[in-house]
Amino acid sequence: MEIYAWHLWLIAGFLLAVAEIIVPGFFLLPFGVAGMLTAAFSLLVKPVVWQIAFFVLGGGLFVFLTRKFFVKAERVAHAEDTKTNIEALVGRTAIVTSPVSYERRGYVKVGGEEWGAVWPKDDGALFDVGRRVKLVGVDGIKFIIAPLEEE
Repeated sequence: MEIYAWHLWLIAGFLLAVAEIIVPGFFLLPFGVAGMLTAAFSLLVKPVVWQIAFFVLGGGLFVFLTRKFFVKAERVAHAEDTKTNIEALVGRTAIVTSPVSYERRGYVKVGGEEWGAVWPKDDGALFDVGRRVKLVGVDGIKFIIAPLEEE
């Protein structure tokens, strides 16, 4: 079985693309893609010098064109202060759908969804159905609510 240059470029491209999964950062995938494209290029152009030049220039071009996008996406994905799920709703206004008091867990509606809600103070306050409240914190899977400033 003969091994042609395009076999080697295809294997190298595949290995670089797989290595991108293991190595942190974003550098190997563009060269993996360039290796795979160089495999096709090697079928048309036989001198190895031109193939290497195509690989290096192609990989460098892919890094240049895609690095800004992936660095921004990585920065957003790893932001320490990015809040998700229930924490992302804290600070928003909700509408009481089931009465809430210190003794009674009720429900509030925010963003089209109904969530459990509690009032942490034993001061006799009662939040009736339809009242607008502020979501000030999270206790497990329930919101801690507070009256709106304007009320």
